[in-house]
Amino acid sequence: MRKFLSAEIYRCRHSLLFWLMLFASALSGVFYGIVSMDGSFDDMFVVPLFVIIAVFISLNMGREYADNTIRNKIITGATKTTILLSKLVLGVGIGILFCAAFLIPCAVVLSADVFAKIPASVLFWTAIGFVLLTVVWAVLFTVVSMLISAKGLGGIINFVLIIAVMFLSYQLEFIIGQPEFITNMETSQELMTPEEVKQIQEGTYKGSYSTTIDNNGQVTYYKFVFTDAKQTPNPKYIKQPFRGILTHLDSMLPHGQINEYVSRLTECTYFHRQTGGIPENIRTDAYPRLKTFPLYSCFDLLLLSGIGLILFRKKEIR
Repeated sequence: MRKFLSAEIYRCRHSLLFWLMLFASALSGVFYGIVSMDGSFDDMFVVPLFVIIAVFISLNMGREYADNTIRNKIITGATKTTILLSKLVLGVGIGILFCAAFLIPCAVVLSADVFAKIPASVLFWTAIGFVLLTVVWAVLFTVVSMLISAKGLGGIINFVLIIAVMFLSYQLEFIIGQPEFITNMETSQELMTPEEVKQIQEGTYKGSYSTTIDNNGQVTYYKFVFTDAKQTPNPKYIKQPFRGILTHLDSMLPHGQINEYVSRLTECTYFHRQTGGIPENIRTDAYPRLKTFPLYSCFDLLLLSGIGLILFRKKEIR
């Protein structure tokens, strides 16, 4: 396998596509840094990095099928297990390298001013988790590209997977985020005092109100007052154990992890603006879910590698 890896690294180093995709990863990192300079992080602007990785891996693997490189390796005595393992290791390296090309320019653009608003522990676990989930994407693209011989088809499937996983994570988080109870507020209208009417005319009144006009053109102001609040069970609320299953599934999805990362980073910068510092509870616990995501990513890597090995060993190479 070492010989195969050396050949793969040599091929990448002398590939124009590799350097173009690496440069594109850096540009996407610069762009993400620019759009996040206000401390508001968006998951959508991370997707181009995964598309770039998918394009490179799909085209690189597809070319080997088109040139009969994989078939020739098997003819010369290489096992399918060795071939796929070398590709998986290469996929891990590509994921780490392209991720670094994204993160470093992004960090430079954001500068220390933005990072000072986020606890170091949150930054650390976010960086570790983001690298690992990028590796998960790279391994998934590798497995798909090795199982699909057609050069263009593998790339299309990988792109569809990116979109499908993204929307699946959105749907899961919408379901999980449903409250257990729905609060119904009952309101009534009361005649407003002259002082409150004066506030409306001055534009300083902050409540809700309505007006009526009689036949003489006289305007009467009424304010809305909450009289009662009733809680009713939400039929869309998912109970245990299905709630736990959906939460674990969302944590396994790379984009589910990204949604959590960008939410926590944005929340930290918001708290910093509101309080002028980092709240102590954020500084100490650093959001426990962030520390579990790397474990989910490691599980994904083992699962994808195992499935890939089983299916590739059964695949007929022509």
